[in-house]
Amino acid sequence: MDLHWIAGGAVLLILVAVSAYREAVERDEAARFSAVRDKHRDARGSEEAVERF
Repeated sequence: MDLHWIAGGAVLLILVAVSAYREAVERDEAARFSAVRDKHRDARGSEEAVERF
């Protein structure tokens, strides 16, 4: 078997793995950001409710 094909396949697998990793990291950061945003929104809402009371 030609080593160029083996090397090309290995590089392709590495690129797919890196792409999947980057996508997973971006999704995790987006999930964290939305969770933090929701937490701050809830805190602001409770502060406003106390002020109204």
